[in-house]
Amino acid sequence: MGFPLLLKRIGIAAAVLALTAAAGCSWFEEPEEDLDFAAYEGRLTDMYNESNRLTAELDESEARIIQDCLEEQGFTLHDPGIFNSMVPPETDNLLGAPPYDTFLPTVEEAERRGFWQWAALDGAEDFDAALYAEHEAELQAELALSMGEELAAEMFTDELDEFYLQDPADQFAWYVAYGGDTWAAAKYPDLGGPGTKTDASGEGVYVNPPPEGCLLEMVEAVYGEFQASENEEEGWTDWLYRPEPPNGDGQAMHERYAERTADAEGPLLDCLADRGSTGWEFQNDRILVREYLVAAGETVNPADIGTETTGPWPEVPEEVPDVADVEAWLAFERDLAADFAACGDESGFREAADHAWEQAQLRYYLDIEDETYAWQEEMRGYLANAQEVIEG
Repeated sequence: MGFPLLLKRIGIAAAVLALTAAAGCSWFEEPEEDLDFAAYEGRLTDMYNESNRLTAELDESEARIIQDCLEEQGFTLHDPGIFNSMVPPETDNLLGAPPYDTFLPTVEEAERRGFWQWAALDGAEDFDAALYAEHEAELQAELALSMGEELAAEMFTDELDEFYLQDPADQFAWYVAYGGDTWAAAKYPDLGGPGTKTDASGEGVYVNPPPEGCLLEMVEAVYGEFQASENEEEGWTDWLYRPEPPNGDGQAMHERYAERTADAEGPLLDCLADRGSTGWEFQNDRILVREYLVAAGETVNPADIGTETTGPWPEVPEEVPDVADVEAWLAFERDLAADFAACGDESGFREAADHAWEQAQLRYYLDIEDETYAWQEEMRGYLANAQEVIEG
């Protein structure tokens, strides 16, 4: 946390008061007490998994009710994207991916796969098929943590679902049955609606009319009604019906982590410098290794076009591997990753960061524990409603 320099001489007591006010805390406050992670981990992990279980069951029940409604009208194929349940799989580890995950591999990981950036190069799959397959599996597992296993798996297949192979008019008829004429026309104008609405300048205007059709029937039966949520900045209304699970203070979580790792950053950077890698800096709790590799030329990813060639990293060497030489790039990455892995251990940064992340995540979930249990109880009531509709 930085403070503005006081250029004018003032009394020491006044200076301390001014800096304390700017910081929003006292220099003389005791550091935040460490909590016993093991004492809370099991309970909070169960809470996390239960929230996901309830979400998944509600997603499944909603889909069952809506699809039954559609099938009564003669629709046998359904848009899988509408019913994707983005629920993370059950876990025995409460901790999410830490801020250092992208730049601090273990020694074994560094020697085997570097930073994985080379996997974006043309020919990477053919160079080492087994190692590339490991990268794909790891990426899919990471996506599953945020969007669920089923949806993550779909992102790694080129097969098009049968629903999308239908005539556009048949697809549009399904959307009309699902959400009503007005909703379908606004959401899928290219399939049979009146076309995208535009403003006076010809720009497309996003509209979000209240759903009707089978979706409305499900909401009224299980939840009672839609709740209108006005987005004044964008000028449209969202229609909500299931309360979201409580979210903690993410900013406070990252501030806790940053405060606990601040003293360990310097030794890590010093260790890298001692190994001939001078110029690395932390930016928002991270070292931008992958951005450095992109700047060095290791990319064919269109999303990386326009990346800065300089940043909080060392000057790019004059001689780097040719972009077509996957083997050379992997060796380049492995050498750099080995330095980071070794320095993470030798400097004590890895140990400090692991502990800091445990403490930050632990307090994040403890702060919302009571709210989460109340939310779970509410969801169980909605599940009971859904079960009555299904058994109907």
